[in-house]
Amino acid sequence: MEKARLTVVLGALLLLVPLWAQAQGILRGRVTDAETGEPLPGANIVLVELQRGAASDIDGNYEIGDIPPGRYTLRASFVGYRTLEQAVEIRAGVQELNLTLQPDYTGLEEVVVTGIASRTSKARAEVAVSRVNTDELLQQNAYQDVSQLLNGKIAGVAVQPASGNVGGGLRFVVRADAALNGDGQPVIYVDGVRIDNDVIEGFGAGGQEYSMLANLNPEDIESIEVLKGPAGAALYGTSGANGVVLIRTKRGRAGDFRVQYKGVVGANQQATKYTLDTSPTPDVANSFFRDGAIRQHTLSVMGGTGNVRYYTSYDRRKEEGHILNNALDRQTFQANFEAVPNQKVTVRANASYTYNEIDRPQNDNNILGFLGNTLLFTRPFAFEDSTDLVNIRDRSRITEFLGSVSATYTPIPNLELQATIGYQGSDFRQDQTLPRGVGITNNGDRAIFTRRNQQYTYDFNARYRYNILSNLEATTIVGGQAFNRILRTFFMEKQNFITELISNIGAGADFIQGDEGFSHSREAGIYAQQEFAYDNKLFVSLGLRRDYASAVGRKAPSIFYPKASMALRLDQFDFTPDFFTLLKLRIAYGETGVLPNPLDGFALLFGAEPSGYGAGATPEQIGNPEIEPERVRELEVGFDAELYNRIGIEFTYYRNWATNSIIDFRNPPSTGLIASAVPFNVGEAWGWGFESSLTANVWRTRNYSLDFTLIWNWSRNEVKDLGGAQPIFDGFDTNVIKEGLPRSAFYTFRSEAVFDENGVYQGSRVITDENGEAKRFYLGTPYPEHSGSFSVNFRFLRNFTFYALADWQLGLKVLNLTKQFQVRFGGNKERNILAAQLGLLDPNRFEYTKGIQPLQPGTPEYRRAAERHAALDGNYDGNFVEDADFLRLRELSLRYDFTDLLRRTELGRHIKGLSLAISARNVWLTTKYSGVDPELNFAGGRSLSRGQDFLTLPHPRVIYGTLVITL
Repeated sequence: MEKARLTVVLGALLLLVPLWAQAQGILRGRVTDAETGEPLPGANIVLVELQRGAASDIDGNYEIGDIPPGRYTLRASFVGYRTLEQAVEIRAGVQELNLTLQPDYTGLEEVVVTGIASRTSKARAEVAVSRVNTDELLQQNAYQDVSQLLNGKIAGVAVQPASGNVGGGLRFVVRADAALNGDGQPVIYVDGVRIDNDVIEGFGAGGQEYSMLANLNPEDIESIEVLKGPAGAALYGTSGANGVVLIRTKRGRAGDFRVQYKGVVGANQQATKYTLDTSPTPDVANSFFRDGAIRQHTLSVMGGTGNVRYYTSYDRRKEEGHILNNALDRQTFQANFEAVPNQKVTVRANASYTYNEIDRPQNDNNILGFLGNTLLFTRPFAFEDSTDLVNIRDRSRITEFLGSVSATYTPIPNLELQATIGYQGSDFRQDQTLPRGVGITNNGDRAIFTRRNQQYTYDFNARYRYNILSNLEATTIVGGQAFNRILRTFFMEKQNFITELISNIGAGADFIQGDEGFSHSREAGIYAQQEFAYDNKLFVSLGLRRDYASAVGRKAPSIFYPKASMALRLDQFDFTPDFFTLLKLRIAYGETGVLPNPLDGFALLFGAEPSGYGAGATPEQIGNPEIEPERVRELEVGFDAELYNRIGIEFTYYRNWATNSIIDFRNPPSTGLIASAVPFNVGEAWGWGFESSLTANVWRTRNYSLDFTLIWNWSRNEVKDLGGAQPIFDGFDTNVIKEGLPRSAFYTFRSEAVFDENGVYQGSRVITDENGEAKRFYLGTPYPEHSGSFSVNFRFLRNFTFYALADWQLGLKVLNLTKQFQVRFGGNKERNILAAQLGLLDPNRFEYTKGIQPLQPGTPEYRRAAERHAALDGNYDGNFVEDADFLRLRELSLRYDFTDLLRRTELGRHIKGLSLAISARNVWLTTKYSGVDPELNFAGGRSLSRGQDFLTLPHPRVIYGTLVITL
């Protein structure tokens, strides 16, 4: 009896299974380009209410199954296309729905971040936001670091390495860079985690540092967004004065499983060879350069189902610099997961691990460098033997973990709660070894520097969207953010090793120096923002943040940062011509700050000092308990326009004001407070400029398309007040912060020729003022007044793609210290020729001066030669500040996509994509600068010293091939 009942129940269940399957719906169709009819593989199709979807295959086909009957909102999206949303009615059985997507040539449909926890499309944004989508760039190029992904691609932002060192320091220049304090760098977040953006010098190798951003793998980056000033970054709080960079790594998509391999083979090459104009021994200088091999292998897997999406990758990049003793070996592992257990909850986890080894060469202001021994003297290796230089070792090993977990909960419709917790931990160790006979030691030198950095990021916010009226939409955002950083350092140096076979630092006979450091800094803020959108025409946003920071003095006032912005869509009114598919005016105001140094707020701190009588305590820091952050205010106005759906124009004019800038005042000796300085909030600076971009698709068919982008920036700044303090010079008395001049301006001395009563040249002297005092001259700035770029992307014969990017700078000045010291040491060709013409040098001394006849005193030719000779006096820096305007062909590539050919073969069933590209970087340069490269700074990427070329390694030309296979 029981067996019969069981048989009946099982039979009923079996009958219900097909009935249930038939009750569910299946939606399938094809996604194509609305203009060309081409299939769009990888398009994302989602039923919004169910958070269930699929990705289109190589032929553009998609299918979503097991859909409960009902009415849903279908959203179809694809990178570079306008998002399509439409209502669909799902019934039991199979339904066909083909979708066509319109190209988004100007990126107006992209969802961008306009503030913390605030996001919208560019068509509705009230502030200037720039975004780089990396997919197409990475298909055609291979980038060493994040700076190469950004430079020349975003209006108002320049990112430049300070030298040609692999893994070297970077400098961000955002808009007018008006703030007087800090290092001028933006805050950088990766997947919601604030990351370490420091550069590390450790035991110096002449001036260049290691950049912690060199640990980021560009291959894992999906997009980069930049909020370029306080108007957009106010809700990110203190430290956002120089903008915020938001990096998002790649994620998987439901129904789009793919395995991708990318291989890169290439070389770093010397871009410009030294000649007698730039080196007294060019053949020897060029001999230390090489074709440094580049090898990179990247394997990634991505995909997902309706509820789980994932992306994971392993990458190894081995790269030799174009000069000896410079190399990078970076390995990264990335794993990102996203789970949607139900319609209300989304959980994301991102994690990456990096192991990076970097060899740094001795260069810049350094007698142990290859360039220092070959660019100054007519006899090379005046400082050190060439064999010893090759044997110097400076290697750093960096391990880094970066991870975050975030959850989004929607308890009721339109209310979104989000929490993110992130951690970045890095361990840095530098080992520097000088062999016997090098430098000041006879028996070797060994130095170790370690740095351990731990950073914790916490972010919690709530976002509620509702309608006040039928055509008045509102969004309320409240939240809090906290940042906690712990930094520990340690170093030790020993000399005199009994044998080079024993390199352990404990074997050193003489202890030279050693110490440790510790710092713990914290920042936190609470914020609120109210947004309004009226009839898709008017958009208004108001916000306020209150900040707390351990670096602020205990008696300082509370820190509040307000913001307000508005945008008006004129294209939504009838009076706007039809060819404007978008015409939006916008205005925004915001305030942020720059924190004091970590110890500025402490009235008195003591440090340990060793002596012959033992260790004792001495006053080390005298601070100001009332110190507060420098405050930076910004007003920006601009417009965004789109014409004929194909031409995009963006223009922004901005002004920023830095007040409460922190200036150090020396304590008078009579106070008995040692020779120290106390910080005060008394400085002020202004900045202003504009940024503009033009993007256009001028031709598009099934087999051809032509796009270009033009960016033009102009910026100025001026130091307005130092509170009565004296001008602040860099360590080399050349760049200055001085009232009435731009920040970091060249302000130094020049010389002039002296003649006797017979017109005979007597030498040179410093130029003086009316009081007979040596006179300083304002000689320009180490950053350009105008800058820009032009890029073109041309697809032809269906599967070929040609890409080129050129950028330029105008109004740029560079101090050619290399040339100055060549003059001092008698190795400069130009001055030696002048000396021979003036009868001050035996013409037979150099090959290039043979046959020169001395000029007759009193003649115009003689006077011109004498004045030029005096203007090359190596005792005065101002003689060597040069015009350095340049135009550089930065990137070039040609790619062929074999996918169409594969689809005609059996391999097409297994391979989704195959492409091959040949690319180059730093292809060509024309410049007014007499040196080999105008984009250098011997003191690294962050110091007050800027635009100074002193034995600095030029940037290489990079040639490489890229193979991408997608399964």
